[in-house]
Amino acid sequence: MFHEDWWLQAMAGDSLQEVTVSSGGRVVGRLPFSLRRRPGGRTVCEMPVLTHFLGPAIDAGSGSAANRALKQAQITRELLQQLPRTGGFQQRMHRGVEEVMSFQENGFAASVDFTFELHPAEEEFLWKGMRDKTRNMIRRARTLYTVEAIDDAERFAALYAGNLRARGEDSYYPPAEIIRLVGTAQARDQGRVLAARAADGSLVAAIFYVWDRQSAYYLLSTRLPDSDNSAVSLLLWEAICHTNAEGRIFDFDGVSSQGNRVFFTGFGGVIRPRYVVTRQTALYRLADMVTRRCKALLRR
Repeated sequence: MFHEDWWLQAMAGDSLQEVTVSSGGRVVGRLPFSLRRRPGGRTVCEMPVLTHFLGPAIDAGSGSAANRALKQAQITRELLQQLPRTGGFQQRMHRGVEEVMSFQENGFAASVDFTFELHPAEEEFLWKGMRDKTRNMIRRARTLYTVEAIDDAERFAALYAGNLRARGEDSYYPPAEIIRLVGTAQARDQGRVLAARAADGSLVAAIFYVWDRQSAYYLLSTRLPDSDNSAVSLLLWEAICHTNAEGRIFDFDGVSSQGNRVFFTGFGGVIRPRYVVTRQTALYRLADMVTRRCKALLRR
């Protein structure tokens, strides 16, 4: 999903760059990235905004598993040798990258993040695989809310920003970027906004998820500050059912906290690792530390 040209153009714009490897007149490896400038003149290669997984896309050809693994490692090395000289690099790998030794051999550090996945199955099987608490939340939400699709990207972005303001929080993403992504994905029939509406007509919660041929990804959600997770649980279940009916994997798109883990576990998914690779120069690390300390002082 996140390697598709339309996504990269929508989310990276002029900062989009890419290195490639060709063989026999065709591209067998590509590594897209966003090249950005940070305060102090620092430059960094990173993933475009709202792009949760990326990494190299490689066609290692046919042959034995051993030969494909060696070919993949060689193509990865050739991609990394072409990267521009920057102070920092960070990307979270897609599920196809099962080892990162080629990165480590080229001076990158590797760590691991996690996500939850639900693979296609009979809907009744998925329902029974959830925690009792999660099923009860969904049952309760069905008596309180109706689910509808929202085709207006600006409306979703306004709801997202408004709920954050009500909590006294800033948005990680500028509204214009949310509008651009939601609108583009919906126009391509690769994205959907689902909302929960209360009996008084108010929108209590909404989620946005996107999909490719293999998987759907849960990207954004918002809810009223005084509401609980039941409305979001209902919306997620509706998204899971839609994804399952299309024969796709539903990817919860990362676990960022213990609360996320408890909430996502309730849907019965399996934990999957996603490797994260980083590389920073000593000067970049020093500048980053100074920047963070200055921001902390300003907040105080």
